[in-house]
Amino acid sequence: MPRKKNQREKAVEQYLLTQCRRHGLFCLKFVSPARGGVPDRIVLTPTGTVFVEVKRPGGDLEKRQRVMHAKMRRFGAEIHVVDDEQAVDAFVTHVLGYRRIESQQKAAS
Repeated sequence: MPRKKNQREKAVEQYLLTQCRRHGLFCLKFVSPARGGVPDRIVLTPTGTVFVEVKRPGGDLEKRQRVMHAKMRRFGAEIHVVDDEQAVDAFVTHVLGYRRIESQQKAAS
């Protein structure tokens, strides 16, 4: 029988996918067999690539995830953690904010 927490995480992940599609973002599943702790999703936007870790509501990162995320950030990766619909909405707003700023800069040049 599937665990309840996994079902909740799947619901958050499904909401992320829905919102990315709705706003024209390309969201891919990220799996790295040789490296544990990598974020769950890669989101491609017109202005760049970001990583998203999906957790169940109130869920915490595992130690290996914290270590891997820190390593990726040292290399310049942008990583977001979402654990509910509000966090997904904030993430999408953040990413779309970058698009608006870049569009304004191009228009000004």
